[in-house]
Amino acid sequence: MITLENVKGIVAECLSIRNEPVAIDVDSPIMIDSFSLVWIQQLLEERYNIEIDPEHSDVSSFTSVRAFHGYLAKKFPDRVSLAG
Repeated sequence: MITLENVKGIVAECLSIRNEPVAIDVDSPIMIDSFSLVWIQQLLEERYNIEIDPEHSDVSSFTSVRAFHGYLAKKFPDRVSLAG
């Protein structure tokens, strides 16, 4: 099961620049651009065998780790833990 902390780790990894860690909170505002989304997609596929279709994803709603986790929980309820 993918947890909120797993999603936080993936998002933080993708938002890091030059391998410098980014400290984010699950409710910190984030901005996921198309490059970051592709990277997040790749990590979700590699680590959890989850595929996100970027054409049918509302990237503008991914405003925080919690919001992104909520999106994944709706799309993959059997694979994503709702427990914080």
